[in-house]
Amino acid sequence: MATCPASLPVVLRFTLAGVPVGVHVSFLIIAVVSPSNQPVDMAVWVVIAFLAVLLHEAGHAFTARHFGADPVSITLFALGGVTTFAASKDLTPRRRLVIASAGSLVGITVGGLVWLIWGAGVFDDVPHTARLAASGFIWASLGWGLLNWIPIRPLDGGAMLTSFLEIVIPRRAVPVAKVVSAITGAVAAFALWRIGSTFGAFFVVLITLAGLRSEPAEVARTGPTPGRMETTRAGDLSDDEGEPPAQPPAFPI
Repeated sequence: MATCPASLPVVLRFTLAGVPVGVHVSFLIIAVVSPSNQPVDMAVWVVIAFLAVLLHEAGHAFTARHFGADPVSITLFALGGVTTFAASKDLTPRRRLVIASAGSLVGITVGGLVWLIWGAGVFDDVPHTARLAASGFIWASLGWGLLNWIPIRPLDGGAMLTSFLEIVIPRRAVPVAKVVSAITGAVAAFALWRIGSTFGAFFVVLITLAGLRSEPAEVARTGPTPGRMETTRAGDLSDDEGEPPAQPPAFPI
């Protein structure tokens, strides 16, 4: 999930407060996890999921831009999204920790407010579609936001863990984060399988393996990148000139 499927076409482009947003056709796969198989309900779910994912990625994007990252962009695809921004030596591990946590924090905050409104009975007497939209938004923003903080790379929790370890044990941060991610992913997948959620277990295994292959929160000589970062350990930023710029880092949902 660290990179979006570049071979698939972008079916929608727009700008959100100065941040370019692209939506891949693969985002429609989100319909398979709709709580209903009715066409209208599925359409409502896709729209609500779109808003929740966009809100999540906006949390990453605007926080990164606040810290001086430029350019910043958002892409929605498959079952999630990714925020990318130019590498910068100003993006310290502490700032990357804040950026990684910001997406879920925004979703949890807004989703939590909707959940409180739901609990107050505001949606008791509204049409079915409105109730479906509200309940779907609570899950897609609050529920997924909390799950996204589980320390499995490449989820936000994995990026947060890596950035925190870069602060306390910079030279061992990445291997330790990978070990924690692998153990957490294995435990989560086994738990889901035991309760009968085969799809959930497969999904966790898939993202755990993706996180072990990629390095979304590590630091290259010219800054953090989402790609292969084996050449430089976390914290070893260099002032050398003449090197090619690092690719922008990605914070997947």
